[in-house]
Amino acid sequence: MSQINQDEVHNLALHKMIILYFLENIKIPISNQQLDEFILETNYMSFFEYQQYLTELSNQGLVFRHYEEGRYYLSITEHGEQILSLLNNIIPDLTKKELDEYVKKNFRRIKMNTEVFSDYKKVSQNEYIVQCSIREGNSLLFDLKVNVPEAELAKRICKNWQTNAEEVYKTLFNKLAK
Repeated sequence: MSQINQDEVHNLALHKMIILYFLENIKIPISNQQLDEFILETNYMSFFEYQQYLTELSNQGLVFRHYEEGRYYLSITEHGEQILSLLNNIIPDLTKKELDEYVKKNFRRIKMNTEVFSDYKKVSQNEYIVQCSIREGNSLLFDLKVNVPEAELAKRICKNWQTNAEEVYKTLFNKLAK
């Protein structure tokens, strides 16, 4: 069995702390996909390393992973926060600054993606129900169900809802509130 050198141990710890630091600073549960995007955009580690680290963090009880409305969501646990506070100093100040700027720049987009939901289900041969909703915390702000005749249209509505939810919600709200 080969020995792991100190640099490898430091990189392993650093990469895990980067994940925990990001989850703590975002302050809301985020989807697996959103964390994937963060890792791919920032290039702090390879995607395969990240997958391994995330699994380990989850198995160690430092990251909480739960399934809700067709997505997995991730958040830092209290134990994860404690470990991060103990090992926070291994993250270079420049990296912390970059992470803080990323969160500040992308928070609104991440939050909207977390709170915007769409899905569809087949009801009969030529009938699909598309559900689009917006949540704020535990409150349901908007919920719309639309009956459509084909799966492709249902998929397109779900995709468009993810990018246009805020605009559609504002328009409908303003029209209805007149």
